[in-house]
Amino acid sequence: MPASATTRTNQDELLDSADAPRGAEDRYYITALARGLDVLACFRSADKGLTNQQIAERCGLPKSTVTRITYTLTTLGYLAQESGGRYMLGTATLGLGSAMLARLDIRQLARPMMQDLAEFSGTTVSIAMRDRLSMIYVEVCRSSAALALALQVGSRMPLATSAIGRAYLARASEQERKDILSRALELDETAFDTMRAGLDQGLRDYEQYGCTTSFGDWQKDVNGIAVGFMPIGGSQLMSINCGGPSSSVSKEFLLEQVRPRLIEIARRLES
Repeated sequence: MPASATTRTNQDELLDSADAPRGAEDRYYITALARGLDVLACFRSADKGLTNQQIAERCGLPKSTVTRITYTLTTLGYLAQESGGRYMLGTATLGLGSAMLARLDIRQLARPMMQDLAEFSGTTVSIAMRDRLSMIYVEVCRSSAALALALQVGSRMPLATSAIGRAYLARASEQERKDILSRALELDETAFDTMRAGLDQGLRDYEQYGCTTSFGDWQKDVNGIAVGFMPIGGSQLMSINCGGPSSSVSKEFLLEQVRPRLIEIARRLES
């Protein structure tokens, strides 16, 4: 069978086995609400404001629909409009984010261990949770070294190419993996292939190292390793990573010196 046919067969099998699309049986699903939340979720920490057209492109929605949504969200305080017509997240979103972070007691437990590892390794150590096809940092500790990565709480990392994303994929349940791959396929075939490759790489890394790796895969000049863990008393999988510029943090150093320490931190956060 040709490779393209095999890929299509695998994709069809995935869609057949994944959750069925929203339909009549899902009568409680409110499409308008889902679209509004999609608009809020499309903003990134690096954005200096988005136009309705940019939001429409990110969310895959008609501009006319986005215009109504942004007007409503601005009226409620979840978005704020600048004089130039661009939108930014409004103050009403602060309460949602603060309430979520306040529930994550694991951050207080992890922070001292993370900071010790960051200083030992001269890297940035972070914990993240999944949001759709990204990982969002919920805690970050960085070394005092000048070359530590300038990432912060709220930063997003791709699931497929980052070590922290691959760690999540490797530890996720089979059903969650199917859901993630199905979401990727909804974007395009390239996104599906990239996500599948990231999952396969993560599984191979876990078997070989007990952690996942990304040596230049996310950014060509960044190396990182990560471990997935289920926090004490928690119900949502997380990942913890350690990474830095490849010019100062080598693959060998991460695997030989940092890896045992990172695995031990993850074990302590689970037990």
